[in-house]
Amino acid sequence: MSILLHRIKNDLHSFQYAVAHWVRDSMPFLWNMVEHTNATLFNIRYAHLLNTIEQEAVRMAEPYEMVSIAQLPTDQLVDFFRQQPADLYHWFTPHGFEEADIVRLQKNASFLAYVLKHNGTIVGYFFLRCFNNGECYFGRLVDYRYMRQGIGTLMNKVSFYISESLHMESFQTIAKGNIASIKSCTHAYRLQPIRTIANGDILYKNCKL
Repeated sequence: MSILLHRIKNDLHSFQYAVAHWVRDSMPFLWNMVEHTNATLFNIRYAHLLNTIEQEAVRMAEPYEMVSIAQLPTDQLVDFFRQQPADLYHWFTPHGFEEADIVRLQKNASFLAYVLKHNGTIVGYFFLRCFNNGECYFGRLVDYRYMRQGIGTLMNKVSFYISESLHMESFQTIAKGNIASIKSCTHAYRLQPIRTIANGDILYKNCKL
């Protein structure tokens, strides 16, 4: 029975993920409405916890400076994305990267996104796209000039700390060929594969080591 329930739950996660992406890509007006409603409900349920959790996350991120994108000038984040080589976006397409896209994300209370800075320069970006049902999805991007310095692993550890502190189950999708991302994740948590989704990526649940 427990195996059957586990399979049903995994199938439900896969279905929810597929529907959410279809709505986002095919019906942006409806997606914006869903995001607004979710952000409002998330804020009611979780906002009172975030301040203390983020203070500890900032400490964990040292020696880098961790800054919420809500407090970051929009043009800094837009410039960061524009400076990255095009091939990085083969793996990373969670949202738009133009100014209007970033402004919308900065105003979204359920989109917990941060940058890591080194000497005032953004070296990494990561987010937890949170839902009021107690689930969230991770994403991260390391500046190509700062790769292989442990920044991705650090962002994974901070992301997992935030999700666990909020008592949320966390998930993410990773392309089968993105070995570097898989290795970075496994230094912070255990990846439990759920299934391969339509575009060939694998949907994982993030679990404690």
